[in-house]
Amino acid sequence: MRELIASFPNQLSSAAESMSTQTLPASTPAHDRILVLGMGGSGIGGRFLSGLLGDKARVPIASSHDYRVPAWVGPSTIVIACSYSGNTEETLTALEAAVARGAQVRALTSGGKLGELASLHGWPVLKVPGGHPPRSQFGWAVTGLLHHFSALGHTPSTETPVLEDIHACARLLKDTQKKTIDLAKEWAALLSGKAPLLYADAALEPVLIRWRQQINENAKRLCNHHVFPEMNHNELVGWESGDDTIAALFLHTGEDHPRTAERMRLCKALFANAGASVKETHAQGATRLQCWMHLVHLGDWVSLLLAEKTGVDPVDIRHIDYLKGELAKMR
Repeated sequence: MRELIASFPNQLSSAAESMSTQTLPASTPAHDRILVLGMGGSGIGGRFLSGLLGDKARVPIASSHDYRVPAWVGPSTIVIACSYSGNTEETLTALEAAVARGAQVRALTSGGKLGELASLHGWPVLKVPGGHPPRSQFGWAVTGLLHHFSALGHTPSTETPVLEDIHACARLLKDTQKKTIDLAKEWAALLSGKAPLLYADAALEPVLIRWRQQINENAKRLCNHHVFPEMNHNELVGWESGDDTIAALFLHTGEDHPRTAERMRLCKALFANAGASVKETHAQGATRLQCWMHLVHLGDWVSLLLAEKTGVDPVDIRHIDYLKGELAKMR
């Protein structure tokens, strides 16, 4: 896992180069909404794209992480099924429901059953290399989805072509990696004895979810997150029971809403007064995608270093394997 995280910038470059050679239909199908299907390490890409493009795309974008699809899915819906292995039970079941409703299907996978279905039905599909933990292939997932979305006419920026922005992300992460690791060491040392609570502006929630998932899977730790300003209307009251067993970590970008930034500033003082350790960091990057990737890379390092510090195997997912094995017996 250390090697995979350290090589994440190179993964982004490789993904951008690969996608530039994978062609998609030249014509853009008529559609009025997009749904991305996926679970876990394959599903975080959908959340990421939904947030990244939420205020840019001309149609609503949603992500689904379930056996079911929303009732609004129909012939004018683009459904992109994402499964790294191609065999994710929930995704394949939801895909079957989407097909039954006449949705326009696309896929992102390394193969498996999803790859077979895409070949059989002639769906536009983008292939990624297999053989690694799905969560470690985040660069491929996001780049592939961005390539799909670009072909559909939806991009994060009209000034910067998508794949050029991915290459710029790779350069940024290489240039800042030493500082990223140094900060991750500091935060991992702090978290080894405290419960992590992650906070950010609501627009940045997909990045918080990626952090939480990585801390869950790599470090084998429970973790929670909430966003501003919503937490000011509920969780803030719960901070009356806050104490020195908690570490509150704040992620910021230059796009934080000004009033939300003030709310976070005031709450940091409240949390510190309750005894919590309060830390913050600000994303680097010239575009939204670069800023988000910079924060994702920091979170990956925090989760890895926390795992190493506490002596757990970041690759092991025995609880997930057990659950899948038990479910397989019930078919």
